[in-house]
Amino acid sequence: MDALDALSKAITKSGEGTRKLSSALGKSDGYISATIAQSRRKGGGLHSATLASVADVCGYSLALVPHDTVPPDALVIDPPPREG
Repeated sequence: MDALDALSKAITKSGEGTRKLSSALGKSDGYISATIAQSRRKGGGLHSATLASVADVCGYSLALVPHDTVPPDALVIDPPPREG
């Protein structure tokens, strides 16, 4: 899945609404919704700091782990297709 799909799943699994999560970040109520919408319009990219911050308020950590140690319930962001 891509980063935005993973973030959306984390938000859903948190059981909290985007307004409450935005507030937990100290941002305006529409921050998370607007960030996701803007990222989708621009092609799906998110800064790692934004991804880590939103993941954190959803109860997740952003981590790089060896492939063979990824927990089965992890939300894995797939790399983009390789060129060439």
